[in-house]
Amino acid sequence: MDVLSDVLRVVRLSGAVFFTADFSAPWALESPIPKMLASAVIPEAECVVLFHILTEGECEVVCQGHPVTTMETGDVIVFPRGDQHTMRSHDAGTPTPITSIFSPGRSDEPPQLSYGGGGRTSRFVCGYLNCDQRFTPLVEALPTMLLVRSRDDYSAIEAVDGSGSRPTVVPQGSGTWLGTTLKFTINEARSSRPGNTAMLGRLTELMFVEILREYMQQLPEDHGGWLAGLNDPHVGKALRLLHTSPMRSWTVEELSREVGMSRSALAERFTLLVGEAPMRYLANWRMQVAKQLLREGTHNIQEVATRVGYESEAAFNRAFKRATGSPPATWRTTARRLSM
Repeated sequence: MDVLSDVLRVVRLSGAVFFTADFSAPWALESPIPKMLASAVIPEAECVVLFHILTEGECEVVCQGHPVTTMETGDVIVFPRGDQHTMRSHDAGTPTPITSIFSPGRSDEPPQLSYGGGGRTSRFVCGYLNCDQRFTPLVEALPTMLLVRSRDDYSAIEAVDGSGSRPTVVPQGSGTWLGTTLKFTINEARSSRPGNTAMLGRLTELMFVEILREYMQQLPEDHGGWLAGLNDPHVGKALRLLHTSPMRSWTVEELSREVGMSRSALAERFTLLVGEAPMRYLANWRMQVAKQLLREGTHNIQEVATRVGYESEAAFNRAFKRATGSPPATWRTTARRLSM
């Protein structure tokens, strides 16, 4: 079981481009707060990830409580939780809200924006990825910003959080797809061929997944979080088992025997890395799978309950309501209405 793929399948990751832009110095633009952004872009989404690809020029990125980050041609910056931030030229003044020149929302064709004082131009592809469901262990395992620097012969991913920038370098000649995906995305953004919008959406999804893979593979051994848990030989195996058979009546004892680790040691290591105990993680993952099945609408509630490990529909109803605030039938009706 590929756990990362399983999560991305269940939460239904999809990408789109807001706009392409030419910003001429001096310029400074501030993004909306995450709640406002999500409600404007795709109200039914539980998670919105922002990204900016700098196709030409340079700029600074400012996010409260974090060091100022500089971007150059070919760089990509990703905001996994959509944190509010300012993009600006080096000589810029007070930022202007981006909503004063552009209204976020769904669009058949991403508009081309032009803004600024007429000086040196920086060109961008700006967009978002959304998930129908927020998988908190993955989202919380990521830093505030992921800065990807891609050059001809190497890529580097810098995790930017409150403590500064932590480079995660992908070695030269590693054969990474990341640089290639970025080149295709930039070239597609500059074109006006049929299917351009759909292609950009798919390319940005590939870009984000590749960033996650490279970031996960280069995490130091002492790093915590769900992605680090996937890398851990024992916790990673436990996660694969839980994702392969979420309907099984697991206990910590059974899981520890399968993993080849003592019960207490597995519970401690799992909680340290993932942020919650194994059985709590399983309960939460079952709810993620249940929501996916309810959205699909091809199974009745009893069938959904069985698929996620509940012996009775009543027990499933109680657990689902505790987790989401609504019974399964009500939740499914609301989810369908929001997606229309």
